[in-house]
Amino acid sequence: MSTKQLKKCLSQAELELLIHACTAITRILPHVEVVGWVETKWMPSGAVWASTERQKITFVAGVKARGIPSGRALEATIRRRRESLASGVAKSTLDGREHNICALIAEEIGDIFSGHRPLPEVALPAVTKAFDERIVARHLAAHHEVTLPVGEMLNALHTLAEQTYENKAVAFGCVVEPRVEVVNRSAFPKEFLKLKKFKALSDGYRTAYVVSGNGAIIRFVDLDRFSLKPLTGKHFYPEWAEAMAKASRDRRFGIVLSRQGDVLVLEEGTLRFSYRFGKWQYWNHGHLVNLIRDWARAQKIRKSILGNVVGAIYRAAIDVSFRRTGGLFVILKNQAMLKDVVKAEDVLGGQKRSTQDAEFDLLLKRKTIQSLPRRVMVELAALDGALVINKSGTILAYGAVIQPKRAGRLKGAEGSRTKAAIGASNYGMAVKISSDGDITVYKEGQQYLTI
Repeated sequence: MSTKQLKKCLSQAELELLIHACTAITRILPHVEVVGWVETKWMPSGAVWASTERQKITFVAGVKARGIPSGRALEATIRRRRESLASGVAKSTLDGREHNICALIAEEIGDIFSGHRPLPEVALPAVTKAFDERIVARHLAAHHEVTLPVGEMLNALHTLAEQTYENKAVAFGCVVEPRVEVVNRSAFPKEFLKLKKFKALSDGYRTAYVVSGNGAIIRFVDLDRFSLKPLTGKHFYPEWAEAMAKASRDRRFGIVLSRQGDVLVLEEGTLRFSYRFGKWQYWNHGHLVNLIRDWARAQKIRKSILGNVVGAIYRAAIDVSFRRTGGLFVILKNQAMLKDVVKAEDVLGGQKRSTQDAEFDLLLKRKTIQSLPRRVMVELAALDGALVINKSGTILAYGAVIQPKRAGRLKGAEGSRTKAAIGASNYGMAVKISSDGDITVYKEGQQYLTI
């Protein structure tokens, strides 16, 4: 990012804030890339579609500061991150919410660096630290048309994540009803969360507060009974958050604090935003599933099961990711390659299995990843070792030690799970989930995408 003139006119703290704000695009939107950063004469901040096809956004961050009254600007192009696609199913178009987030980032930069009322130097580090969350909060409030102080709500959850109740980490959840407004009630969360008992009352798994669009408690509910209608179709969420996913339909949205300190925002039955390890992320599930589908189509997986196999792999990866156990899935493009990847004593139903392994193998014989219950699948995937399937989803090995004959190019710094994933990807696709939740897909010995 070229900032030659800006470096001369901005303080170090101002420059760090500007760069941090501009790079928020790829932190919040990991499925896009920003290219062609240039410093230009002043233009107003904004984000506009660069074409009617909505494949690119022109982003401008306008800056007016004490040393540059006439102003300068940073300009770049935002586009869908380019992966080495197999069949081209994954589209390069950006969605409206991604555009809105980019526009909010530009607007926020314009407000900060307008030159009318410069922020005091001492306030800049705090503004930098809170920048991404402010964008997410503004987006959620605008998208759902609520006056509920979403930013206060998120900040309250971070505070709860640092506290315990009866020596246990605090979990919390609420369902927001945007279409409902209630007057003459205590402000949520500010007033209610002053008392410790109200912090511990909801866990976001089984129980939750129902809150109006203007921030008042309406009900306290059993999530399993709140919405009995089953989830059908393409919904993506961690398995443990299913009750909240159901509750988040019909224009509602749910916010959950997990016991690991993660914050999840669910909308229309799907995980839409997450906060983990200090980072906010927007989840574009359709794009991610299509990237995996591209590979699957190239392997000539039968059309009749293609969607089920890909969906099951992706859901299992999300489940393991939000359990923080770590895991590795290997999808072989040819089942005959199994002997080149997995030790013989780890092959399901193999002759070198122990008595107990052989007995348990009978329970999984001919089972597919798409037919097993999600809770069973996530337990198998969380075992030390890899879960290996063929391209039709049939389970070939679980808790398996990966010893590929073709290990590929490895660097000394990689962990054992990463090395196993890189080597196994020479025989198909490997999906590695790290213990901190990152999901990385490898193929042909190379990293394909990371979320």
